[in-house]
Amino acid sequence: MENKQKKDQFVIAYIVSFESQHPCVDYAVQLARILGKGLILLYISDPSARSLSTSEAEVKLKELNESLPEDLFHSYAALSGAREKVLNAVGELLNAVLLVSDCNPEEKDKHSPLYPQTQLDSLASSRVAYLLCPPESKPSNYDKVVLTLNNASESKEKTLWASYFGRFANSQIVLYYRRYKDEYHQKQLNLNIAFARKIFEQFKIPLITLHSENTKTQLDIQASDYAKENNCSLVICQTTKNKSFADRLLGLDEVRVLKNMKKTPVLFLNPRNDLFILCE
Repeated sequence: MENKQKKDQFVIAYIVSFESQHPCVDYAVQLARILGKGLILLYISDPSARSLSTSEAEVKLKELNESLPEDLFHSYAALSGAREKVLNAVGELLNAVLLVSDCNPEEKDKHSPLYPQTQLDSLASSRVAYLLCPPESKPSNYDKVVLTLNNASESKEKTLWASYFGRFANSQIVLYYRRYKDEYHQKQLNLNIAFARKIFEQFKIPLITLHSENTKTQLDIQASDYAKENNCSLVICQTTKNKSFADRLLGLDEVRVLKNMKKTPVLFLNPRNDLFILCE
C-alpha cells in the first residue's frame, strides 16, 4: 500500500471483482469529499475464494488509482487473508471510517462476491459502517435519507451516521419507526427518538417523522418501500443481531432490503457498541 498518515481517516472502496463494473468507486469518491476524508481502494485476495493474487490485484488497483481525481488524497491496498477477518480489521489496518462496496441484488450465483448473502456474511462482524451499491447505480446528492429506528441500544451509531449526511450533505432525514405494545420496549424506542431529535436539532438538520401502523411487515422493508416511492437517496439500516436458523433458511431482512431497493444504495451498521465513527 502507498504511504498514508496514521492520523487520517479513510473511506474504503472495497472492490470485490474486476470482472464487472464497480460503481462503489464513484460512491466512495463522492463520500470521501462529502466527509472530508481520504480514499483507499481495497482488494482482498482470499485463498478460499475465487480471487486474484495480491500482485495481480495491485496492477489493476494502481491503474484505477491513477484515474482518480487529483484533488482527493487516494491510495490503494491489496491484502491477503480471509475476507471476514480482513474486513473486521480494516478500522485498525487502514484507519477506515466507512466502507463502500458493490452488491448485485439480482445475482443468483452463491459463489459470486456480488451475491448479497456473500457480501453480508463477509461484513457481518465489521466495526465500520458499510454502503452497498447496486449495479449501474450512480451517486446522488443525498437530498433525502431514510433512517429506521427501533428499541435497540445500538441505535445511536446509526443516528450519528444520519446526522453526518444532514450536516455534510445537507440531507433531509426521514425518521421511520413504529410503536411497541411492550412498555419497556416502547420506553427504549422513546429514548432513541429523543436522542435523534436532540442531535438533529443541535445541527439544524431538517427532519420528517413517520410512524408506521403496519406491525406485520419488517420495519426496514417498509422504509425501503417508502424510499422507492418518494425518490429517497439512501436508507440507513441495522443488520440482524441474533441470527436464527429460520433467518438463515428464509433469508435475512437485510437481504430483502437490498432486493427491494434494486437501484438505491443501503448503508448498514452492525449492532455493536464499538463501531468506528468520524473524527472531526
